[in-house]
Amino acid sequence: MSVGGNKMKRITVVDSLRGFSLIGILLANLLIFQFGNYGASYPDFYHLDSFSKILLFIDNVFIHGSFMPIFALLFGFGLVKMSDSLVKRALPVKRALIRRGIMLFIFGILHATYLFSGDILYLYGTITLVLFWLTRRSVRTMIVSIFISIILCLSILFINQETVAYLSDMPISNTLTDAQKDYLTQEKIVNSTGSISDRNDFFTYYEDPFLNMDDQIFSLITIMILFYIPFFIIGMIFARNHFFETTKTKAKKILIYLIPIFLIVKALFVIYPNNETISLLFLPAVYGLSFSYIALFYHLYHRYPAARLFKGFEAVGKLSLTNYIGQSIFHGFIYYSHGFARFGDSNFVLSIIIALLFFTFQIVASSIYLRYFKYGPLEYIIRVITYWSFNPKKKLQN
Repeated sequence: MSVGGNKMKRITVVDSLRGFSLIGILLANLLIFQFGNYGASYPDFYHLDSFSKILLFIDNVFIHGSFMPIFALLFGFGLVKMSDSLVKRALPVKRALIRRGIMLFIFGILHATYLFSGDILYLYGTITLVLFWLTRRSVRTMIVSIFISIILCLSILFINQETVAYLSDMPISNTLTDAQKDYLTQEKIVNSTGSISDRNDFFTYYEDPFLNMDDQIFSLITIMILFYIPFFIIGMIFARNHFFETTKTKAKKILIYLIPIFLIVKALFVIYPNNETISLLFLPAVYGLSFSYIALFYHLYHRYPAARLFKGFEAVGKLSLTNYIGQSIFHGFIYYSHGFARFGDSNFVLSIIIALLFFTFQIVASSIYLRYFKYGPLEYIIRVITYWSFNPKKKLQN
């Protein structure tokens, strides 16, 4: 949709939803910051009190796993909107998207190495390099690409039975072996007292008794990329079909009504992780909840368009890359040895309070920042490389 000359109308609900998804990603990442990749599944190991366990349960049910797909979908949406803008200004699309993908991949590797092992930027960069050609294609081609991705993912799993066996043994038991207890103990020591190099060495060389997949790492990465590609493409389809520019449809209403069902399934899986029936319903519930959250947010945004909270989310969303990295810098200082070393701390209530206060700070800081600047510092760097100009705004205007 265009207005006045060469300017593209910005869809503010997308910025606001992106900001909202960032608080979900923060609360999901909080489990990794405080307990590592596996520790959140074993609260008794860290001697959490009852209230902390309740908050951990709420985090797992309402947040965990259901916000990254939203962010991925919005990223795919943004790629199409960027390509539309480039075409409108007669600028090369593919080269710009390739440069953007490379920069995100580099940012992701640096982020994972020095700040936070749960990085998602390298994945976004990789998928951008895989899908850059798709932004100018038809919706039909996009749908076919989704099916191809799913078929390839299933084919790898079918061919590589060792990977399937490893994934089938993922840690869902409530009891710990001696080796697992030792791993969590050493992980706590390294994160609380060790240097960045010590942390990287631990994750690289220390044998993982939960999910020892060193021999299957490349298969696992490929599966993860193929698994998330459909979410990016669905975002592209949303951009082509003007999903965020239409009124509330019947499908959106149905998704809102399904929220309680998805939450119940997720809650049952947390309580009964070994139940086969619930396990089969778990992934559909996790990702169905993502789409339900999008529909609910869209409904509330248009019902209360002047709400200050949505404006705050919008400000955070416009500076999403800077705010995402900022969350890692701040919480790295809170949980790792170069700061307060709270890794493995038993007080999860305090962790939630700190996270919410910091996100509130990000809302205020982002709102003030955007009064004076149009782009965040990291967004500016990405734009410089994407448009291959130190003055990307001027290049776009020209």
